[in-house]
Amino acid sequence: MKKKYLYIILVLVTLSSCKKFLEIKPKNVFIPTTFTDYENMLNAATVNLLGDYSVDLQTDDAFLPNDAPGNLYTTQPLTGREIYTFQKNIFGQGDNDVLWSEGYKRVFYFNSVINNVMASVGGTDSAKRSVRAEALLGRAIEHLTLVNAYAQHYDPATAATEPGVPISLVADINAKHVRNTVKEVYDQVLADINAAIADLPVQHKLTKFRACKAGGYALLSRVYLFMGDYANSSKYADLTLTLQSTLVNMNNYKVIIPGPFPYTPGAPLGWTNIPDGQFNVETIVARTFLRPFGLGMFVCASTDLTALFTNNDMRWTLYYANGWPPAPPYSYMSRYGVKIYLRGDYYNNCLGVPEVYLNRAECRARANDLTGALADINLLRANRITPAAYKAFAPSDFNNDPVQVLTFVLQERRRELAFTGMRSIDLKRLNKDTRFQTTVTHTVSPTTYVLQPNSPDYLRQIWPAASVFNPNWTLNP
Repeated sequence: MKKKYLYIILVLVTLSSCKKFLEIKPKNVFIPTTFTDYENMLNAATVNLLGDYSVDLQTDDAFLPNDAPGNLYTTQPLTGREIYTFQKNIFGQGDNDVLWSEGYKRVFYFNSVINNVMASVGGTDSAKRSVRAEALLGRAIEHLTLVNAYAQHYDPATAATEPGVPISLVADINAKHVRNTVKEVYDQVLADINAAIADLPVQHKLTKFRACKAGGYALLSRVYLFMGDYANSSKYADLTLTLQSTLVNMNNYKVIIPGPFPYTPGAPLGWTNIPDGQFNVETIVARTFLRPFGLGMFVCASTDLTALFTNNDMRWTLYYANGWPPAPPYSYMSRYGVKIYLRGDYYNNCLGVPEVYLNRAECRARANDLTGALADINLLRANRITPAAYKAFAPSDFNNDPVQVLTFVLQERRRELAFTGMRSIDLKRLNKDTRFQTTVTHTVSPTTYVLQPNSPDYLRQIWPAASVFNPNWTLNP
């Protein structure tokens, strides 16, 4: 019994292979058998989610005031408060770590498709291969998300010995799992993506929650960036952008006033008219957080993040407000000089065109192609900055200094990807370079908490509900 608890929370989906035991179809249990059954598993709400918004709480982007009346610290659940103060064992035995449990639940869904769709009833061979490819990409996304939360960041010198996360390749809750190394997880992620790309459709089938070939290339660009393989990251960014490269001018969006304020459960946020992630032209593969608004309404931009924006940046205008509701009686800007994060409903936190341009810009800057790096950044900023304030940058604006250009690229990455779950990973990878190391401090008056560069406190502890049944797993320090 002990080895079955890799995932604790699973929907009741039983594979057709379970009929080997009795050759009898159990009552009241859905057993997928047809191609349509397996394809519909990719349309399920469960697999349209990704990650856990709370990972952003440990970063230098987050600020939680803890004084009245604008107290955001105590509005967080206990786990959120402990993540914000860099505690290690944030989950007790009876608590649910949704990053782990929901992540491996989705892996279970994807494995069900990967292991069985080719033998299902109905559907053409090419259609089955396409659905299997989408599931392979989904499994790669999940394993990559998990290893970057629970393990040290990929380092070619140590990845083969650093404990990562369990690799799950079969839809069987009784399967035994080990805590694979970081290298083994990355190798599996790359293998899944490369296997998927050949059969992924060029165009989305139904919705951007379903994967396409550009999604495969975009994920490869992300993986190689995380690995420090900038040549391959740039290569796959190029391939992505040959298939999907459109950016939307955010000057065409606006704050909707009045919106449905104050917010009531079940109502749309109504803050801006930016479309949901699945309908956004910039989305390549759509996912949302378990709570669709992520940290919206529950976190402020830190003073560091605030300092990176100007009032001419439409991201600052559209994603942040002085208060919530965006009117009196309370203004975070007046009290703290920061804004509260109010990004619109169901935004995409998976793969998008802006990230791909940012990947390529960083790779170009690291290769001393300063003109190419700034061309990508200029294109992105032309769609983010008000026309009157927009400026196209040249290397001479940075004294032709590669480090200054790279710093500017990384600042733009931080502006664009704030509160999408990316900053924590970026901190871990950039901390390996002394030029870009960051010490994160969070104050919950009167105590100041410090997260040092390369600290093991970046690593989320393995969920006790899983590790207690797997005593052979190495726990994080």
